[in-house]
Amino acid sequence: MSGSLPVTDKQQPTETSALNPGRMEGATAATCGSEDRLYTEPINTEELAFDLQTVIDGFTECKKDDGQLHMDGYLRAYSEINKFFQILGTVFNFVASDVQKKITILQCYRKGGAGDYYYSIQSMIEYERENNLISNKDRQSGARTLLRLHRALEFITGFLSELHKAPDDSGLGSVTSEVYSRTLAKFHGWVLAKTVGAVLLMMPTKQTIVERITGGIEAVRVHNESLMPKAIDVMNSVYNLTQKLYEDYEILDLP
Repeated sequence: MSGSLPVTDKQQPTETSALNPGRMEGATAATCGSEDRLYTEPINTEELAFDLQTVIDGFTECKKDDGQLHMDGYLRAYSEINKFFQILGTVFNFVASDVQKKITILQCYRKGGAGDYYYSIQSMIEYERENNLISNKDRQSGARTLLRLHRALEFITGFLSELHKAPDDSGLGSVTSEVYSRTLAKFHGWVLAKTVGAVLLMMPTKQTIVERITGGIEAVRVHNESLMPKAIDVMNSVYNLTQKLYEDYEILDLP
């Protein structure tokens, strides 16, 4: 890619700069292929409110053999994860509303006039760096937007890991607040971090969360629990690869 790559002003979105509580905004999810599915019982996955297999498929597709981290798979997986937080309700509004805005921004760039330069995280960074867009205040940077999703992914993966390990009758408030304090809280101001940490202490028990996600259907619970270790593994893998990529480009601390 050269410095003469075209910069499009079509579909230029805006976003807020931090994960804050707010209203959910709709978006059209990216469409991607899927891998072989793993079911313990026959389930109509189209009727699931949240499907971990879609998360696995998306992040697996993100990590293709060409060494690129592909945007469509990343956004597909993240859109499915965000369904999980929407189901959880007000306790996770601070994540869900802002994550949806950022997914929408990146989907707009992917579908816009310069969409070919947003096919992977690497190509996006190269395009925006060569066209002086990463720090451009007149246009929301895709690299900066994805960095916020990347930071949130560490929290999300940690939360799902704790959820998977917890007994059914265990309250998740303290452990969720702890996960937040060692992940996203590092990037929030003191007041916001204290507020979010306190809100997370109101998390219900694992049993309550599972019932919301599964609708009380045991086959759906078995389906999700069987897939959780693989989902956590691929999420951690994509997080680590993205972390290394941003380190290599020296843009981990974008304001």
